[in-house]
Amino acid sequence: MILLTGATGYIGSHLWVELLQGLYGVVGVDNLSNSNIEVCRTVEKIAGKKTNFIKGDVRDAGFLSQIFSKYSITQVIHLAALKDVQESSINKDEYFDVNVNGLKTLLSVMRAHNCCKIIFSSSAAVYGDKAVSPISEHTETAPSNWYGETKLLGEQLLSYETLRTPPIESASLRYFNVAGKHRSGLLTNNCILGSHSLFDQIANALRSGESLRVFGDDWDTDDGTCVRDYIHVNDIVRGHIDAMRILDGGKGFTVLNLGSGKGESVKRVIAAFEGIIGRPVPIKIVGKRVGDAPISYADCSKAKELMNWSPLHSLSEICSDQIKMS
Repeated sequence: MILLTGATGYIGSHLWVELLQGLYGVVGVDNLSNSNIEVCRTVEKIAGKKTNFIKGDVRDAGFLSQIFSKYSITQVIHLAALKDVQESSINKDEYFDVNVNGLKTLLSVMRAHNCCKIIFSSSAAVYGDKAVSPISEHTETAPSNWYGETKLLGEQLLSYETLRTPPIESASLRYFNVAGKHRSGLLTNNCILGSHSLFDQIANALRSGESLRVFGDDWDTDDGTCVRDYIHVNDIVRGHIDAMRILDGGKGFTVLNLGSGKGESVKRVIAAFEGIIGRPVPIKIVGKRVGDAPISYADCSKAKELMNWSPLHSLSEICSDQIKMS
């Protein structure tokens, strides 16, 4: 049985569908602070199977202990976290409590119940804005925001757990920019607090008619706009399922980049949308954001080597899926 935390979130709900369709037993947990219980019904509709959902917080050791006592949890996929970069600098204590203390509590309960396998949702934010692309797992970690700091602290907790007896095997997946949605069009980035994803912002601009804000057009790139690595959420989901095999190999603590392995500029992403919808996306050039890097994209060769994972979806497919009707 798999414990999936953050189960009703964007990535969590997509992963839940694939796990159920792959005949895995799953207990889904979320505190619903940034998602909706109706996601469970959507997951059931797509997967054709009932969900087992329990509302609760990963910081609550008693709550987690009840789950581990009731179910035979053999591994955990830990997605539950706060993830807004700008907000993290304002609410540092809350981000530390959820992202770091939440993982610490989860690991403690896992150990008490002899569960020694966990996949951790990390982020390319651990590399910071000075990293030179392509960014590999050997690139120095130097987060430029508090969100990235909390993810790096989480990885350090996992690394420490491999030194204890028995060791907790872990895979930390460093996502780059996740976009798109399920091919059915029924699941999307359903964050209650909104999303700052470029793809979500473009979709919002197309619906509302308001201009998309582009943060600077004089960066040191081919077209003057920032270059980022965009990866389809379904490729991210496959990465988690593939990483489950690593946990069976006794490799201790493993870090893996999950990205497309190439950079796309903001203007190229906009052009890809325009090619699909047949009309221009209204834009407004505004000032650069503090902490943005001109170019950031992944070296994903390690994921290819260790688990034969590589992205299957193109930029055009991400755009097409993004604007499917929900």
